[in-house]
Amino acid sequence: MLRTIIFLTLVFFGGQLYGQSAISGYVPQEDGLPTPQEIYLSQIDLEDLPEYSKAKKVSKTTIAENGFFQFNKESISDTDAIYRLHYMQIGNSKDDSLVVDHLFMLSNRDSIHFKKSVVPFSNYTTTNLGDKEWQRLRQFEHRIREGYYKKEDSLSYAYVGSMKTYAKDSLRILMVKLIGIKQLDHKRLLEKDIAKNPEYYVALLKELKESDIERADYLFLENKLAFLTTEAAERKYATSTIINWLLGFGVVALLFLLFRRRRTNSTAALSDLSRQERNIQGIILEGKSNKEIANELFISLSTVKTHITNIYGKLQVSNRQELLRKMQNS
Repeated sequence: MLRTIIFLTLVFFGGQLYGQSAISGYVPQEDGLPTPQEIYLSQIDLEDLPEYSKAKKVSKTTIAENGFFQFNKESISDTDAIYRLHYMQIGNSKDDSLVVDHLFMLSNRDSIHFKKSVVPFSNYTTTNLGDKEWQRLRQFEHRIREGYYKKEDSLSYAYVGSMKTYAKDSLRILMVKLIGIKQLDHKRLLEKDIAKNPEYYVALLKELKESDIERADYLFLENKLAFLTTEAAERKYATSTIINWLLGFGVVALLFLLFRRRRTNSTAALSDLSRQERNIQGIILEGKSNKEIANELFISLSTVKTHITNIYGKLQVSNRQELLRKMQNS
């Protein structure tokens, strides 16, 4: 009976400890080398990937003599984040020492356990689906780089095409998609792809805004979309301004040509008048009547009327008022 109570107690408290442990596992113990004493846990902001020199240390723990270590859930974020485990492996001399590390994704809803292995962190299990997908993405990226490392000209094209296709067709976790996009940005290939596929990135940004991912993690994408949208709008405005200017210039030029043609027609019509008709036109403009014109030029009234009819026809007017306006505008 006593043994049963002790066993159940150990199971209960062991379960409690396991439930509080988010990260656990073993580091390898190499023959002839001391076991590392401490292991560190750091969180990496998405904007610092793939470099992690700015990683923030969130916790450290002691490594047991058998190589076991663990971190509880209090050190882990509520949402998926990128973490780095690392420790210093002491060699036979100071120069032989090296840093052993591993990057992974985790939230405090999940756990990860590193099994005993000759190669540090190479064999582990995790309940975080994002980490499983991210590790596959990293392996895929590594294969791309291996296949094209000798072809610098084709690397950018292959990388963008392959990574974007893989992200669209194979990735389901939004955080992992964002990491893939961040990789494009790190290689200065993102703006080019946004220009070619704006709809995809606008839809992705909308999805990110509706998720629980912090805005700081996707702010780089939001800024680039805003910049490219503004740039496109400015180009459109500049084009519209040029078109409007050209249209305005065309209207002015057309009006000038019409005015010039009108003046030319008026001048041509005036040149068609005979000497006597020009004399009569001048007297009409002085406001004199037909009888006064006849007396001044010593011609009959009927002759004056005939000349006036000819003047109206040649200048395309029908009365004295129209003749006066035409002469004022010419």
